[in-house]
Amino acid sequence: MGYEDEDFIVRQAKQMGELLGGFLGKKDTEAILSFGEEAQTEEPKEDEPHFEFRSSNESDITTIGVIVNEAKNYLTEQGSPQWQNGHEPHEAIIREDLKKEASYVLTMDDEIVGTVALISGVDPVYEAIEGAWQEAGPYVALHHVAVSQKYRGAGIGEKTLKAAIEKAEELGFKDIRIDTYPANQPMLGLIGKLGFNYCGMIYFPYADGERKAFQLIKRSV
Repeated sequence: MGYEDEDFIVRQAKQMGELLGGFLGKKDTEAILSFGEEAQTEEPKEDEPHFEFRSSNESDITTIGVIVNEAKNYLTEQGSPQWQNGHEPHEAIIREDLKKEASYVLTMDDEIVGTVALISGVDPVYEAIEGAWQEAGPYVALHHVAVSQKYRGAGIGEKTLKAAIEKAEELGFKDIRIDTYPANQPMLGLIGKLGFNYCGMIYFPYADGERKAFQLIKRSV
């Protein structure tokens, strides 16, 4: 192909660009004409992390304990009395949750990043609420919620509770309850975001045992 042929192709390309510009506008025309270059230079996107919500097992106990202690230390730093003085879910409680098949973990690419216990059955503390539950009947309570401090601020708490709610529905519960210390603002915000309604105060039988109690009714079950 000679120079004359190349000049002809260039003129044709310019004319095509002007024609497209008349219909589409300069910005869209440039996007179309540069598509091939963009496709060649676009960087591949990294894979999204894989999350799994599953029942805990014996080999998870140590990691769950570490995450619980991290959460306890965080509460201490925030000046909260929650989970202090031996009232955190320590190893004996974790093992009891495991025995009841109530302990669950959220993993991210096989790394445990969150934990929660789904406790069913009548809780005398919940029965003595100062206030009123929206509905009475079989319920499951979400307890011992903790997330890895390594991923604080990454939405792991929300993912953990959402997965726990889905599991509760899967188990046949439409009444899901949760409680937290009145000054635990991050948890209060998350509980409200997930649609729980405040029902009243409950009191565990130890110092600083007051908790705000919430209920979520799932009509789809």
